[in-house]
Amino acid sequence: MNEENISMFCQLDAIFEVFRPCFSRKATFYWFIIVIVGFYVRCDHNGLTSIIRWLSLTPTCYDSLIKFFYSTAWSVDTLFPLWVTWVLTHCPLMEFEGRLLLIGDGIKIAKESRKMPGVKCLHQDSNNNGKKASIRGHHFGVVGILVGSVLKTFCLPLRAELHEGVDKLRLSEGLNGQPPTLITRMARLLLATAQITGRQVYATLDAYFAVGPTFLIFKEQLNEQGEQLVHLITRAKDNTAAYFMPEDDGKRFKKRDHLKLMELFDHPYLFTTVEVLLYGKSTIITYYYVDLLWKPIDGLLRFVLIQDGESRFILMCSDLTLSPYTILKIYTFRVKIEVTFGALKNLLGGFCYHFWTTCYPKPLRGGATMNLSKLSESAQQHLDSTLTAIERFVNLAVIALGILQFFSLTAAATVWQNYTGWLRTYSSTFPSERVIKTVLATEFFERHDKVLSSRTFQIIQTKKHSSNSGKNPFLLREK
Repeated sequence: MNEENISMFCQLDAIFEVFRPCFSRKATFYWFIIVIVGFYVRCDHNGLTSIIRWLSLTPTCYDSLIKFFYSTAWSVDTLFPLWVTWVLTHCPLMEFEGRLLLIGDGIKIAKESRKMPGVKCLHQDSNNNGKKASIRGHHFGVVGILVGSVLKTFCLPLRAELHEGVDKLRLSEGLNGQPPTLITRMARLLLATAQITGRQVYATLDAYFAVGPTFLIFKEQLNEQGEQLVHLITRAKDNTAAYFMPEDDGKRFKKRDHLKLMELFDHPYLFTTVEVLLYGKSTIITYYYVDLLWKPIDGLLRFVLIQDGESRFILMCSDLTLSPYTILKIYTFRVKIEVTFGALKNLLGGFCYHFWTTCYPKPLRGGATMNLSKLSESAQQHLDSTLTAIERFVNLAVIALGILQFFSLTAAATVWQNYTGWLRTYSSTFPSERVIKTVLATEFFERHDKVLSSRTFQIIQTKKHSSNSGKNPFLLREK
């Protein structure tokens, strides 16, 4: 390898040092570094044991690694604001009308364990016949921010939370005194992220969240200038109805003002034909937009009806000043979070955890809800600490993936200089997360002089047996 090339591990040193204030103990901070590097180096997803094996750590480190995820010396709540601040400072941000774009969605992860808290029967909506209608597992809500440029964009993940199966163990706020739901939890997560940024933002979600509580939670939160902090763009359900604004000052929502929005597609003379750039391709669409009263929020929303070939859909936006094209463009970036989910799940193994506790009661037949309030205080604390460990593991994978995306956007030349693999097709000048992960793993195992001088590498070396140095990880058996 060319000695003039910059070691990726030296760049990791500077990034890791930013997170030092989040850990009250130096040893805990070192384990944080080891876990992040473990995500990059390992080539299997067998939980924590794969981190021990691929970093060639002494087997006694396994217990210490487990204790790290249960440690009181750090928390995701402390790590989250610093991670968001670092992203805002170092990553190229995409803006629309001066606002950042947050993207939220949920992902369901199958888990067979009967002693893992938060696992429940989850319904799956999919057009894929290979997927079951329901699975047992965890449901995470994830929020990310759009970064990059017109040439390359990522939904850089910021935080993940368990959103189902935690009602009795995690206190969260619903709407108007009602119990929390998936809808309100996602809205609160987006709102908390926006508050940390200190900026006005747009948020985009899929049609599942196109309900009154989502818009109402965002509508209530204003900044110091009295402006709405978060404006939502989402896809409307096909049965969405709204009302024309009454001409007089009389009662709203009169029957004669009622309108089923899908019926507007039957009046093609209302629509305008334009050529737009969507998903990197020039596309001809027809659109019509109108501001209507929406009963669930007792206020106006902007509805954009779009016909793209045979496809017809409706977008909803709470910002009445935003142009129809910008609304459509923002919504097209929602798919980026699906790509992020794929990288978290398949590339880094961010959901391959195995934390469980014997305190968790035996599941009831038929998937009936268990009354966890009857458990002892000690048992409930064990369940909560296990949930915390699960969320910590996933959020460290979130940070690991975000760093890979940062390298792709800001250090592409360095990555390609250090990449020694082969690609049949180079589809972009920006390396993928997989290419960057390969570069980091290659550097780690080659251990050239610049890597050996890295503080990150030296920290990992302190956890190794000298007899294990240089051995093939495939030959190190699990204990």
